[in-house]
Amino acid sequence: MQAMAHGEYDQKMSLYASSATKPLVRAFNEMAISMGRVIAAATADRDRFSIVLSHMADGIIVVDRDTCITLINAAAQRIFRLHDSEAVGRSFIEATHNAEIHDLLRICLDSDKQQSCFVETRTNRLYLRVVATSLQNNRGCILLVQDLTEVRRLETIRRDFVTNISHELRTPLASLKAISETLNAGAVEDPSVARDFLGLVEIEVDKLAQMINELGELSRIESGSVSLVRAPVDIGVIVQNVADRLRAQLSRNEIKVAIETPDSLPFAMLDYDRIERVLINLIHNSIKFTPAGGLISVSACLKDSAIVVSVADTGVGIEPSDLPRIFERFFKADKAHSGGGTGLGLAIARHTVEAHGGRIWAESEYGKGTTISFSLPIEEQADSLLRNNGIVCK
Repeated sequence: MQAMAHGEYDQKMSLYASSATKPLVRAFNEMAISMGRVIAAATADRDRFSIVLSHMADGIIVVDRDTCITLINAAAQRIFRLHDSEAVGRSFIEATHNAEIHDLLRICLDSDKQQSCFVETRTNRLYLRVVATSLQNNRGCILLVQDLTEVRRLETIRRDFVTNISHELRTPLASLKAISETLNAGAVEDPSVARDFLGLVEIEVDKLAQMINELGELSRIESGSVSLVRAPVDIGVIVQNVADRLRAQLSRNEIKVAIETPDSLPFAMLDYDRIERVLINLIHNSIKFTPAGGLISVSACLKDSAIVVSVADTGVGIEPSDLPRIFERFFKADKAHSGGGTGLGLAIARHTVEAHGGRIWAESEYGKGTTISFSLPIEEQADSLLRNNGIVCK
């Protein structure tokens, strides 16, 4: 009896009973078995509920009539940066310090009707959709919290992409429209003027063609339909060739260039033309944003089983808020100095490097310069050989 009182329902009464008490003992044993089954089923349901809650991507918080938290799942703890021991038993406002959601809870509890809103947290800058639903008999409220930060970011990128491509197309089209109107107004009768305007038409058409080609190239790389023509390549040769090709432009802009590529770097399996284009894009950007008298440094070395190529300049730098977005399509960090580029070069560079199994990143101090680096994996044997020669990135 005492064991059953402590929850051990698999016990049976085995007392020798009189004929008068035997039915009672039998009924008691059957009741114990039945209760054991009910409690086992309830325990299994509770365990399943706990597993579902802990693996949900959305946050779940249950509060009582006084908005004290009675249950919180792992997702909600992550969103509000809480631990279960810190949250349960405390009021919602005390645990989360979010007045907007607390007000939503109070409205839901007072009106006994479902409420919803969108909230941006101040601490970790998350964009949340919150739905509050009152429990049966108005015993409290259950809060569903969905983290839509990534969805909002992608929507912002999509909206910016449409805006940017519209802007990029509008400029050359407006120029072509103005040229055609001027020619129709009589300028076509003057051969020298007509030739000048035709030259301008050619420039604008080239810009449009470049944009279309780069968009097509980017689309093919993103879809994985571009086949890389890999071959053993000395990255130092690419760096030197690109520097030689751009030396005249560097000279015109009065910018010095420094190259540091050790002779004993191993060959990497890569598509020469595409990596060359990546490097040209990076140096072009540095030239564009570096004033006369500045310096562009191009280096290559070994780090973590990969060749790391870096292009550093002493230019205007990139603002911290723009730095995470510079590899997006059409994004221009400094629109006042962005010049004629399409804004696709860095996006193409990122996808090209990633297609090689590497990664690309940027570091910048606004007003002092920018360093953009990308890595290219190498064979383990080459890595071992290079480390023996002592050529590694600091």
